[in-house]
Amino acid sequence: MTLHNPDYASWPREKRIAEAKKLLAQAGYDESHPLVFTLLYNTSESHQRIAIAASSMWKKNLGVEAKLQNQEWKTMLDTMHTHNFDAVRYAWIADYDDAATFLNTFRTGDSENTSQYSNPAYDAALRNAAQASDVATRGKYYQQAEDLLAQDVPAIPVYHYVRTHLVKPWVGGFTPDKLGYYYTKDMYIKKHPSASGDGR
Repeated sequence: MTLHNPDYASWPREKRIAEAKKLLAQAGYDESHPLVFTLLYNTSESHQRIAIAASSMWKKNLGVEAKLQNQEWKTMLDTMHTHNFDAVRYAWIADYDDAATFLNTFRTGDSENTSQYSNPAYDAALRNAAQASDVATRGKYYQQAEDLLAQDVPAIPVYHYVRTHLVKPWVGGFTPDKLGYYYTKDMYIKKHPSASGDGR
């Protein structure tokens, strides 16, 4: 699938801020009537830093007031699934190697659709993808779905999780798959100087 880059991706920061202010004004918000909402996140030092940074930037650049609220993970899940929140910091990690593992979470009525996003065209694209008989056709419908998500923005992507592995050059068979999983049964030690007992 092709990465969807909206027009604003190439804009300088000042132009993005100006456009954001214009959109807020169109929605009825200004300095005398700022947008105020609560940003929910699960208890974690790293998540707290991100929430503080985001709320600080919104306040400084747009006058938006994001009140921060943290909850323990299980409590936050209950809050999310009862839709009792304004905005929430949340992540999704792929269960399997297919775009559907992410895209299905935005289907109308899906149990993981915490944003309650609903777009008939999006739902249709996913249905067509599920019924497609070949990879190319399925990819075309997935692309349509991703384009709609980029246009409607029911979620704001902030970052992707990454994994870092320190692997000695004499370790063979270390081949993580696309999900980052690897199997120790496939790994082996190559012949190398330290194997002869020189203490390194």
